[in-house]
Amino acid sequence: MKQLRIVGLGDYDNYLSFFTYSVMEGAIRTGNLFRPVPFFGHDLSVIKEQILWFKPQILIAHMLFGCGRWHNQASIFQMLRDFRRKGIYVVYHNGDARKDPRYMNDISPIIDLGLLNQDGIDHYRSIWKIPVIRWPYMCLYQKEIADQIDLYRCNIAFTGGLGGGPHKERTEFIYALQRRGIKIKLFPNSETGNTRFQTAEMAASANMILGMQMERHLKGYLDVRPFQYIGAGGLYLHDKCAQMDEFFEDGKHYISYDKDNIEDFINRAEMLRGGPMTQAIREYGFKYCQAKHSTKQRMEEILKVYKGV
Repeated sequence: MKQLRIVGLGDYDNYLSFFTYSVMEGAIRTGNLFRPVPFFGHDLSVIKEQILWFKPQILIAHMLFGCGRWHNQASIFQMLRDFRRKGIYVVYHNGDARKDPRYMNDISPIIDLGLLNQDGIDHYRSIWKIPVIRWPYMCLYQKEIADQIDLYRCNIAFTGGLGGGPHKERTEFIYALQRRGIKIKLFPNSETGNTRFQTAEMAASANMILGMQMERHLKGYLDVRPFQYIGAGGLYLHDKCAQMDEFFEDGKHYISYDKDNIEDFINRAEMLRGGPMTQAIREYGFKYCQAKHSTKQRMEEILKVYKGV
């Protein structure tokens, strides 16, 4: 397999996300060269110059649509057309929990391949007029489960935003558990700061990691947390749903509980506390995710389409 040059275009200056980091890690782990290019805070002429200097065969981007406060959309489209005329293969990632894309138009003049984190492949293809493949989230590479550290030792850890809107249900559930005396530590906090890239330590140190499904109506959609924490050896509890069943085996890779059922969650958590099956679940989930849902596997899926395999 020939070595390729791959550019990731995203908010590398200000917001290193699981996607932007995973694209970088996946490119390198598949034996390719990679350059991250920051998309915001720079003039498009500078961005274009940086990309063309690297002479990539593949450009992988997200956040191309609806970013008018940073860049003029018509100018972005022209830049992408110029890239394609130079033979650069442009890949766009849509990880949103959305039935419809942000941009409801034909994007075939500017994009070669779409990546979609849900089941609506035919729907997106019909709008965008390009090939689209299913591309769920992934886990970061680890050789082994990390050592525990005191900073993340706790009974149950939860990472993510709370409040109203899309977070209303999980906020109410967490507060209801806390009222019952269940100790849940919320991350990130003032002591830890950002925890995204201390996933390995948190997964190993917390007795359990709490997960809850958002956008249950959206077939195939799963956020990053199940892959993130199961893939790092965390003992992961997630409410039962079809989206989890598609990727993970209940009782082997993670433990389910009934949605919004306080008593069921408490019973499951008590069952797992120090029990003999907890280490086995951690190890099964870790090995499974590292083998089947790593950044390397996800990048290989893009490369197969690019190479026409």
